Amino acid sequence: FSCNLSDLLCSFLGLLYQEYRDKSTREEIETRRLQDSQTDPEETSPSEETPSEAERTSTSENKAPPQLNLLRNSNSRFNLWQDLPEVQSSGVLSILQPDEIKLQEAMFELVTSEASYYKSLNLLVSHFMENERLKKILHQSEAHILFSNVLDVMAVSERFLLDLEQRVEENIVISDVCDIVYQHTVNHFSVYITYVSNQTYQERAYKQLLQDKPAFREVISQLELDPKCKGLSFSSFLILPFQRITRLKLLVQNILKKVEEKSDRESTALDAHKELETVVKACNEGVRKMSRTEQMISIQKKLEFKIKSVPIISHSRWLLKQGELQQMNGPKTSRTLRTKKLFREIYLFLFNDLLVICRQIPGDKYQVFDSAPRGLLRVEELEDQGQSLANVFILRLLENADDREASYMLKASSQSEMKRWMISLAPNRRTKFVSFTSRLVDCPQIQCVHPYVAQQPDELSLELADVLNILDKTDDG
Repeated sequence: FSCNLSDLLCSFLGLLYQEYRDKSTREEIETRRLQDSQTDPEETSPSEETPSEAERTSTSENKAPPQLNLLRNSNSRFNLWQDLPEVQSSGVLSILQPDEIKLQEAMFELVTSEASYYKSLNLLVSHFMENERLKKILHQSEAHILFSNVLDVMAVSERFLLDLEQRVEENIVISDVCDIVYQHTVNHFSVYITYVSNQTYQERAYKQLLQDKPAFREVISQLELDPKCKGLSFSSFLILPFQRITRLKLLVQNILKKVEEKSDRESTALDAHKELETVVKACNEGVRKMSRTEQMISIQKKLEFKIKSVPIISHSRWLLKQGELQQMNGPKTSRTLRTKKLFREIYLFLFNDLLVICRQIPGDKYQVFDSAPRGLLRVEELEDQGQSLANVFILRLLENADDREASYMLKASSQSEMKRWMISLAPNRRTKFVSFTSRLVDCPQIQCVHPYVAQQPDELSLELADVLNILDKTDDG
């Protein structure tokens, strides 16, 4: 997406405490509940009772606690648990310890934020996905990529929210919510992994549609202007599931900080947090795998093999580094070193298990003239032999595409680039390479004064004021 993720998150937080449901949304949920009860009677929730049934149940139990109407009342605007009329009139605030009140607020925040999230998901589906004009513009496959399994995600959120709502309505003092989080994470939250993993294709499809279909761009712009969207973009709604699964983990962390040590609630919070962490990691890994596969497909399309073709695309392969170097040819005499014809440009694609050596050709293509398994690569830094051989190193292929040994003298644009290539090509097999830190008594620290976004997989993205330990230092700064 073109918009910054942190900006999207900030915008989304503005919706966090929206009203839970309007009348139409409530009717839709009641319809779904009825459908669920018809297909599987065992899953019928106690909260599906009619008001008269609930009233009779309350009357039959003399000590039954007053029910909260927050989630049933579409006009409710209470963001804090202690501000609820039911809570204030019950007198529990004068009985509970301050720590318990803080815990109640933390659990209540998880419930209300899920309500707000569900409402926003419902808006994504009803306002965008089910828009008739948009349906006519999008091909079925485009719509599938763009919206992925959002209906499954919304159904899971609804089921989760109904269980949370039932728990809140059981007693004005919430007993626990993390046990519900745990059960739903284990049994239902795998839909998030599917949705988030498809994010790479979703993002690409969205950009392509904006570029290729003016009618799509026009309809999306008009839909975004609707007051229902609260000024948020379509892409900010698409990213909701990714934001939610990470926020849930933070909300459980907040609860975990407030529960008593070695209590049952601490145990359930720890279990819930562990399972959420597993789902978040699986989401991140899914995104990483999809991005890598997408990158492999893109590279494969650009390669033309002068040698025997090597299959590039593999689920176990990913790109480590790519870039241009100068290949040195001919005898190394003082005369030839002075001519520019001694060097010619080559391009390297270094994967985790394979090196592909190419020459760039017209049409943004690369002609492959050699390759070797990464485990059969060796590098050697040349001794200082003057300016012409500065930043030159030797790359040896113990077994290349022709099943023989080959050597290349390669020149980098700087000393730091040369060392980075050497480390990437053969991380544990460098020769004549002495780390600068071996000459230091202590490992020095520096502080970042300019932010930097990584351009290569072997680079670090740095934020302002980050503190770094210097492990190696090159003469070029």
